[in-house]
Amino acid sequence: MFLNIAYITKVNVASLNGGEGSGGNVTVMKKISNANGDEFAYVSGQALRRYLKETLMQLGETISSVDEDGNPTIEENGKYPSLNTKIDDKQREKIFKSVCDLDLFGYMLPKGGRRWSPVKVSPLVSLLPYKGEYDYLTRKQKTEDESKKSGNIVQVEIDTLNFMRGNIMVNVSHIGNEINEYTYESKSILSDTEKNQRLNVLLDAIKSFNGGAKQARNLEDIAPKFIIISKQQTGNPFLLNALSVDNNDNINIENIKEALADNAPEQYTIGMAKGIFANEQAIRDTFPNVVTVTQAFEMYKNSVEA
Repeated sequence: MFLNIAYITKVNVASLNGGEGSGGNVTVMKKISNANGDEFAYVSGQALRRYLKETLMQLGETISSVDEDGNPTIEENGKYPSLNTKIDDKQREKIFKSVCDLDLFGYMLPKGGRRWSPVKVSPLVSLLPYKGEYDYLTRKQKTEDESKKSGNIVQVEIDTLNFMRGNIMVNVSHIGNEINEYTYESKSILSDTEKNQRLNVLLDAIKSFNGGAKQARNLEDIAPKFIIISKQQTGNPFLLNALSVDNNDNINIENIKEALADNAPEQYTIGMAKGIFANEQAIRDTFPNVVTVTQAFEMYKNSVEA
């Protein structure tokens, strides 16, 4: 069973993921272009997974780290023994129970042993084009004569008053289970209670999603403001291309209706924050099950079936 989580977040002033430098005093952000040459802000899936792990840490979860040689480690009695060895059943159980990220996000260990990620993410892509706006900062330089102040003006690309869409697919059936990649045989490592606890904290992390570059002075909220959670048998992110917002802050309702009708998920729920979207009331009038974002997540907790 899969939970398909499609969401829209609102960006105020942000540079969430830095791109490759273009030279000079310009700090660029990651962007992609369409066939017409319009540029859209982009946050890579790798960055989002990192932000999600950091959010899990903020919620009190333990995640894996790396030692001085770059090998993965797990804290044990205040120490960090390396996993740069071939793992046995006892060590595999320790990996699943000790840290949530190796269970949720998969791993590939140096001496053998790997796991597919039960959690898959799409990059965040802005729904409206980048408008070519910049922020500015000054890199000061020390001078012997204080009367002759010196500094370099730096331009930082920023995305402003935009919306971004993303998708997270959770293979609930694989959480807490070891899956043989050849036979697809499933071996339970965690108890059903532990599996549900792990799913629940993951949903809490997605609800409280935070992170991004330049947060010290461009603090941004990337938590979902509009979300559709569907329970389904396959891992098709059919809602990803159904989410769009026009220049007047209206969500395209017809696209969502068609996607839901064509794919007929077992269950779905829409969560929406107030005061973000212009056609908020039309959305509530169109769909029978529109709740708050928090209520939407709460409805899908404890979804691991015995």
